[in-house]
Amino acid sequence: MERPDIYRIGSWRWIITSLIFTIIFGYFIFGPYGTKINNAIGEAVIDSKFLLSENYISDYVDKVNEVDAKSFVYLHVLDSFFALSYSFLLWSISVRIFLERIHMSNEFLTVFSLFGGLFDLVENIMIIGLIYFKKSVFDSFSKVLIFVTPGKFVLLGATIVILLVGLIVSFFKHESEV
Repeated sequence: MERPDIYRIGSWRWIITSLIFTIIFGYFIFGPYGTKINNAIGEAVIDSKFLLSENYISDYVDKVNEVDAKSFVYLHVLDSFFALSYSFLLWSISVRIFLERIHMSNEFLTVFSLFGGLFDLVENIMIIGLIYFKKSVFDSFSKVLIFVTPGKFVLLGATIVILLVGLIVSFFKHESEV
């Protein structure tokens, strides 16, 4: 079944708009605001680590609550918007590559690019919950966080590989048509 509405997502307008929002939110997260938080805590934010343990999470949350929980939470709210914007960017690019250039009929491959951002969003919600409600939610939230954080990196890495393979296939398919 042909879906012309999904082709809008792969338009240059969507790609450029998503890229602009990704750059803006990325600037605040990785720029001066994020650096200020990292310096206040004395290490990189928790969601930049690949593997986490319950002890590390507990110590980190205690450190954040001692230093500046409010700024830390604002950073993760911004990080949630960053996750949404880079998810839409990757989704737009994958629609452009797989549906418009290669003309694949499988739309799941394009939706796969959203999963890394979804895991990042869940991770941010868990981290914010841990900061405010550590005593009551620590056991369940820390177990989810131990799974979600590396999952985010694996899914984003897989998305990048899939997009690169799609670009290569698109290039060779375009060359053979010429």
